[in-house]
Amino acid sequence: MTARRAAPARWAAPAVLVALAGCAGAPSGDEPAPAVEFEQLALEDAAAVDGVVAATWRLGVEALRTGEEPASAIVSPSSLVTALAMLAEGAPPAAAGPLDDALGAAGQERTDAVNALQGALARYGGDPAVLQDDELPRVPMVHAAQQVVVDDDHELVPDFLDRLRAGYGAGVLRTDLGSSAGIDDLSDWVRQHTGGLVEKSGIVPDAALVAVLQDAIALAAAWEQPFDAALTSDETFHVAGDEPVTVPTMRGMPETVVVEQDGWQAVRLPYTDDLAADVLLPPAGSAAAADPATADAGALAELSAALDEATPSLVAVRMPVIDLATKLDLLPLLGELGITGVPYEVVTSGPAHLGQAVQQAVLQVDEAGTRAAAVTELGLLESAGPRPEHEVVVDRPFLVVVRDGTTEWPLFLAAVLDPRG
Repeated sequence: MTARRAAPARWAAPAVLVALAGCAGAPSGDEPAPAVEFEQLALEDAAAVDGVVAATWRLGVEALRTGEEPASAIVSPSSLVTALAMLAEGAPPAAAGPLDDALGAAGQERTDAVNALQGALARYGGDPAVLQDDELPRVPMVHAAQQVVVDDDHELVPDFLDRLRAGYGAGVLRTDLGSSAGIDDLSDWVRQHTGGLVEKSGIVPDAALVAVLQDAIALAAAWEQPFDAALTSDETFHVAGDEPVTVPTMRGMPETVVVEQDGWQAVRLPYTDDLAADVLLPPAGSAAAADPATADAGALAELSAALDEATPSLVAVRMPVIDLATKLDLLPLLGELGITGVPYEVVTSGPAHLGQAVQQAVLQVDEAGTRAAAVTELGLLESAGPRPEHEVVVDRPFLVVVRDGTTEWPLFLAAVLDPRG
């Protein structure tokens, strides 16, 4: 992997995984809705849900690893998967293999699975503006929105727009993606749908941009059993590879579930209703203790699943206050997965390729509960011409044959050891 961005944080976080998924909402944007209507599916009507959930774990952990050295980071795996699933709607079937592999499902089955996963959180739908309130809502709020932004000199392929509307409830915005003013329009949407936790779009204006896919998710949730702020005090936190530091640390004794497995400790901190945060603590001295992002995604999913079966008990928890924000360039990761090389059929002017991929995320955890938000943005650039399928670099001794194509008679044959003679 390349270029891990150093994340601003007060401390190096343990592996904190908050289960978040996009939930469909009303279309946003300034174009009339197409004739196709959004249809919400139930989980039992989507056969590929398990495959997409497993892929979401894998992609989430891979996104945490997108850097050169260990650093705190927060990502939204569900937002990344939702944005990539939207992108996949514009991939021609013959070139969709990398997306199918990365997302754990293909075609309509993938669309249905993401749709159903979004719908499963519809009961938490609410106004992301509550993130700015002094007190967290007693009923958890999870808000998500999807939008496709098209450059004002281009037109969307109708089938692509129909699939985004029918499967994701995505709205459409038209603006000048080559100008700073146009990117300001994207930033307005970002602030609105993250309750202001993410302040602006991560997309850079570019005259070659033809479309941008945006997915936003926001969470405001109070603990079922809040920590007593009077018990919070400074305690030692062991930063990997560095001297211990002192950080504000919460104390509580909730009745909850905890498991120990292969040296890991996992504890579930419930919010009100049935939403929860699972805190996963790697074995002391392990590679994952030095950088939790190196942990196996399947093992992390198994730990969370084991908590489902555990019996509640009183658990003494001491955990740092978290205030974490990251901005990740996902293009290197998506390049390794083969996703950047697909010719996407999203605008009528011709194929486009993925030229920008950014996720911004914020996680704030204190005695009262959690505030979190993330935005994933995928920028599609107009392709100047056909993208090469292979590359040949002639940088060592070689042969040259000049032949008659009709008879295959070789007219010249050269062995070039040094092209200078």
